[in-house]
Amino acid sequence: MTDLDYRERSQEGDLMALAPPLRHWRPVHTVLVILLTTFFVWMAVHQPWGLFASWVITMSAVGLFTMLVGHGVTGALKGALVDDRLRVSLSRLQMLTWTAVIIPAFGVIAIARTGHDPVTALDVSVPSTVWWLLGISTTSLVGSPVIRDFKADAAKMPLPPVLKAIVSQQGIDPSLVQVEDQYVKNTSIDQASFADLFMGELVDDFALLDVSKMQMFFFTLLAVLAYGTAIAASLRSGTIPDALPDVSAGLLAILGISHGGYLATKMFTSPRGAEGSTHTQER
Repeated sequence: MTDLDYRERSQEGDLMALAPPLRHWRPVHTVLVILLTTFFVWMAVHQPWGLFASWVITMSAVGLFTMLVGHGVTGALKGALVDDRLRVSLSRLQMLTWTAVIIPAFGVIAIARTGHDPVTALDVSVPSTVWWLLGISTTSLVGSPVIRDFKADAAKMPLPPVLKAIVSQQGIDPSLVQVEDQYVKNTSIDQASFADLFMGELVDDFALLDVSKMQMFFFTLLAVLAYGTAIAASLRSGTIPDALPDVSAGLLAILGISHGGYLATKMFTSPRGAEGSTHTQER
């Protein structure tokens, strides 16, 4: 597309066409991705320090891989955690955390089994409760933007004077705020902060503590620690497991209630002073 095309599309109001996308990926990212992937495979295959140590080191490699790819795509190490609002997302953190815990455990067990029975090495049983756990996290990851889009279609934003007052009450300069429909967005990924994990998203609470997010963070942390401990005990038992550990029904119920309350809060809350028609306010 030529520069003229970009100018013409910009005049039509297509903001995405203002400039070509900025590329952050460099050859060094490709080299490091190859090296990390090679290390990941070597560690899983040879397991020089045993199953448990291989799992821990492989988890670390997955974490580094995630940060590296996030940096290559977005230009920031936290890029994998940042959503379309350029804010750090709790649901993304949850999904990536479970991926970093469960996938290395499955891979280490499966590859260890190849030395005894290559035919059934990948026949590692995954309890249904683990699938439920992953499903709950996925529901939050997918459900959050769906709820935002649904509310955006029916949004009734506060009028500008009310909007300015709401933002000022939170100790934020209204000139620094970008609001689309009911939600506050950052203008740069550099503004994304881990404080976003515990803050609201709507225009009247984006700078305030969101108790439902804090609760879900602690429940997720508890679940990860509990399940990680179960995996560690299984890998240090002296035998090669043939299944991933089960998840207790009680812990699964707590996570389900926490995620359900979080999504319900997002669904049924609206900014104060909402009136008039839907519009976008950027100041």
